[in-house]
Amino acid sequence: MFLVILLLWKSQNTRLQLKMCRKKNEANRYGFCLGENSSKCVPPFQSGVYHRVYKVADAYRLLGCTIEKNFSTALVAIICYLYNETAFIINNRVISEEYYQNRFCKYLNEYSSLSEIESKFNSSLEDWTMIAVLRDPLERFVSGFTDKCLREMVWRYYPKRCLGCYTNLTCFMEKLYDKMMKMTNTNFTGDFIAHHFFPQSWRCQFHMHYHSYQILKFSTFNPAEFISDLTTTLLLLDIPGSSIGYIDRSISSTRTVHTTRGTAEQENTKRKILSDSYLMDLFIRMFYYDFVLFGFPFPDASE
Repeated sequence: MFLVILLLWKSQNTRLQLKMCRKKNEANRYGFCLGENSSKCVPPFQSGVYHRVYKVADAYRLLGCTIEKNFSTALVAIICYLYNETAFIINNRVISEEYYQNRFCKYLNEYSSLSEIESKFNSSLEDWTMIAVLRDPLERFVSGFTDKCLREMVWRYYPKRCLGCYTNLTCFMEKLYDKMMKMTNTNFTGDFIAHHFFPQSWRCQFHMHYHSYQILKFSTFNPAEFISDLTTTLLLLDIPGSSIGYIDRSISSTRTVHTTRGTAEQENTKRKILSDSYLMDLFIRMFYYDFVLFGFPFPDASE
C-alpha cells in the first residue's frame, strides 16, 4: 500500500513540476524581448508595401486583408464570391477550387493600400467591416517552410525563395532573421519571403489600424471555431443565409492543396525548433510581438 501511495505521489509531483516549468517558461518568454534583449528582437508594426492584398466586397462593405499561409486562398475566393455572386456562379467557379494564380476576381476587387480603397469608394474605413485572419506564429512558420522549401522545393526554380538554404532549417531561420532586421524601419516592398514569412504584425497596415480590424484566428488543427467566427461576422453584414450556407459548406468540406497539417515534414520541422534552444530563441526573436499583440500562447518546448 505504501508503495502505491509513493508512486502516486511521485506521479502527481512530476505533473506539478512540469506544470510549474511550463508556467516559468511562459513567463520567461514574455520577458524575452524586454530590457537589454529588446534590440535583438524584430520590432512590430513595420510599414512595408504588399501589392493587392486587400480584397473587398463593396456591396456589403466587407474588406479583408489577406496574409499568406492564413487561409488566404479561401478568403480571396470567399470575398470574390461576395463581390459578384452571380458572375461567380454563372462562370462555374467554386470557392474550394480557386487558386491564387487563376483567381476569378484578379485585379477586380484588389488593392494595395487602405487609402486606395477610401479614395476608390469615397468612404471612410469606419464604414467598412475590416477582417484579418491570423494564425499561431509557429504553426504558420512551420507550414510555410514545409510547404515552400521541403515539399514544393521552390528553390529549384527560384533560388532566392528559400534564401539560398534549400532545405536547411537553421540556415533559413538565420537568414530570415537577418533579412527582417535589415528591413526594419525601411519602406520595403514585400517579396516572396516577406509575404510568406515576415511577422503578421507587419501586415494589413496594423501600424496604423491595429484597432480597426476584427481578428479571426485560424488553425488547421481546429478549424470549426474559426469557421463559426467567420460565419458570425458575415451574418452581421446582412449577407443572405443562402450565400453564407454555400460558403460554410465550401470551406467545411475541403482542405486546400497547400495544407501541411499532420505531415511528417511538418512534425519534424516543429520538433526541430522546439527541441533546439538556439532555434527556439531565434524563432522567438522573430515573432515575439505576434504572440504578444495577437494573444497567441508561446510555444512549449516540452511538446
